[in-house]
Amino acid sequence: MEVSIRSASIVSGVGLAAMAVIAPLGVMLALPAGLTAAAALVVLLVAALDVVVAVALYPVLCSGGTLLAAISAAMRLAYAPIFAAAAGALASGDVDGFQSTWDAGLLLFGAHLLLAGTATVRSRDMPTWLGALVLLAGVGYVFDACLVLLVPDATLRLGQFVFIGEVVLFIWLLGWGGRARNEKHG
Repeated sequence: MEVSIRSASIVSGVGLAAMAVIAPLGVMLALPAGLTAAAALVVLLVAALDVVVAVALYPVLCSGGTLLAAISAAMRLAYAPIFAAAAGALASGDVDGFQSTWDAGLLLFGAHLLLAGTATVRSRDMPTWLGALVLLAGVGYVFDACLVLLVPDATLRLGQFVFIGEVVLFIWLLGWGGRARNEKHG
């Protein structure tokens, strides 16, 4: 069964956009307010959306390398249950357990972005600059995950600055993804 790249772009773009809207509600609003059950529900929903995005993004990234796209999808699929486990910690009121589980999972998530960014740079259908932004986001998350492992009390978080690559990705997927086949943009 052949999947339309445009349809896959829209599904992955909508999934990423939904995450960009609801994740802050759970992590930056509900959690600080002590509403751990509400935050857990949001985190669980984001984990489910991670599965949808992983599957939908695969055909979009294939033109940059089928193996890269497959491993990138596998990394995001592996990250989803880790984030779901973090939701479980929140549901039980264990905020520290949530944070440490999420921090550990960010290594896989960052690796997913590194591979997705590489596939985007190599793609004949996606702009090189977009791949560079996704790569930068991946570097930020991998850096954060490694820093937390080495310096548990570290407060510096690059992910809070370089996530813009993910935002630009979902905007591009919704607006331009799958529209200009076999034409390099950038």
